[in-house]
Amino acid sequence: MPDNELPGFLIIGLIFVVADGQVLYRGARRYLTGPDAREGNGSVAWMVVTVFHLAAIGMLALLAVVAPEWSGSAAAFVGRLGVFLLLMAVAHVLTLSVLGHRRQDDVVETRMRKREDDPVDSVREPTVTPVPGQEGRNPRVSPDLGDRGPYQA
Repeated sequence: MPDNELPGFLIIGLIFVVADGQVLYRGARRYLTGPDAREGNGSVAWMVVTVFHLAAIGMLALLAVVAPEWSGSAAAFVGRLGVFLLLMAVAHVLTLSVLGHRRQDDVVETRMRKREDDPVDSVREPTVTPVPGQEGRNPRVSPDLGDRGPYQA
């Protein structure tokens, strides 16, 4: 790459990396927070986006020095930038998949914690109304579609 193309390529590439990293970080923080509004996942988002930044800047540096015969014209510069953007898109997708797996782990963990905290086991819950004199509670019945009470015609 001629000396005048190298700084331009690096500056444009760094702008793309930083912009995409900020989009990823802000979205990941919101995505990993989830419905319970926990703020503990901000550090996970930061860590994942830091790995994205390192990988993308490494790709940028490699593309800047690899294949010097690609340089010298505007078409070669745009082609090199296009290859970088395609590789950055792959890195973006991989980062999103890591965040998706982390979110799924949080959802499963939350459901398991809820199940452990629930004292009533769904297997032991009654399915029929107890006989008069028999201990136990009435089963949960979903409300009917009308306003008159359960099972009235």
